Parts: sequence; C-alpha cells; structure tokens
Amino acid sequence: MTTFRDKLNGNALYTVSQIVRSTCHYQVSGLEHLQAAQTDGQPLVLATWHGMTMMLVGFFATHYNLKNIVLLMPDDWRGEALQVFASKLGAEPFPMDLKGEANMATARQLATLVRRVKQGRDCYITPDGPDGPAYVIKPGVAFIAQKAKAPILPLGAYARNGYRLNRWDRYTIPYPFSRVSVAVGEPIWVEKDEELTAVTNNLTDKLHRITAQAAANYYEQRSKVAE
Repeated sequence: MTTFRDKLNGNALYTVSQIVRSTCHYQVSGLEHLQAAQTDGQPLVLATWHGMTMMLVGFFATHYNLKNIVLLMPDDWRGEALQVFASKLGAEPFPMDLKGEANMATARQLATLVRRVKQGRDCYITPDGPDGPAYVIKPGVAFIAQKAKAPILPLGAYARNGYRLNRWDRYTIPYPFSRVSVAVGEPIWVEKDEELTAVTNNLTDKLHRITAQAAANYYEQRSKVAE
C-alpha cells in the first residue's frame, strides 16, 4: 500500500531528477552503440552501477523513450516510493525480491520479467544494488539477458560537481547547471549456453572501463574548454 510518505518521497525524487535533467549539460560518447542496438530492434538490458542512476536521468530523457523501459527495483520498504518515481518518469516499475533468496516467488518474478523483455521492453538494472557491496554484480542480470536473448548495454556516468551520499554506492546527485559525462559501451551479447559467471565477470570489467571512460571524457573536455 502506497502511503502519503511514499508519495512524498517518490515525488521528491522525481522533482530532483527533473531539476537535474533540465539544468545540467550532458556530454555523451558511444551514443552510436545505443542507436545501433535500437535499430536492430532487440530489447536491451541497460546496466550501470547503482550510484549513477540520477546522473543518467537527463541522458535518458534526451536520447531514450522512458515509456519503453521496465525499471527493476526492490520490493521492500523502498519500493513504494520508487514505484511513484518510476511511474512519474513514464517507466514501468517492476518491484521484486533483490536479496538473492532462492524461492518460488522470486523465480516467478524473474520469469515474468524475462517475459516482459522478450515482449520488447527494455530493462534498466543496477546490478550491484540495492544494498551493495559496491561494484559486485549479482547473477540476475546475466540470467535475464540470456533467457530474454537481450544484449546488455553498459553505461557509465561522471559528474565532478554534485552531492555524493555518504553510503556504500556514493550515490551522486549532480548540482544544477553542472556538466555530466555519459559513456555508452558496446553491447554484450550473451550466448545461449554461456557460463553466467563469465558474463558477470565480463560485465564487471566493462562497467569499470565505461565508468572510467566517462570520467576521462569529462576532464578531457574540461581541458579543451580551459585552452
């Protein structure tokens, strides 16, 4: 049941995201990878580290139709507010047990999510969330991509000027009118019989690299402006 507090928190998140989207300047590299994947008509699994979500809101608003995305989120005490947030963005909220507990309920939720992706909806996942540890990917993202036959598109973001929450993921909220660097990596295709551990290791490496690329692009552009 969505309480008044959930609605308040969800609307607050949405307000912050719209301030970020409308005031920040975005520089994007690798956009051709997203465009090529969209041209192929394949559903996508969009993956980034948990702390980068707010930095990517403006990118999605400009280069992506949020109505085509399923937003994975925990079904615990945070879920109700996040459902309000996702719905106001135009995305489809998909709450489920993200604690990694193996039970029939979780299996059914996972099967439903795979089916939604197979039907053509893209899925946004922060594979080290919702509680960390940071940069440690849970196996679900590889499973979803493999079963749905959807490539994983790694995303990285960096903003020098922003508020960083003092918690495990260093969740970053860019300050208004700051610059945000976004980097889009090449899609990772998961073969039918590929070992999921290998997919997870590959994605971990790609996310670290694309995150570093976003930061490098930011400072390269800053140097050009200074010249």
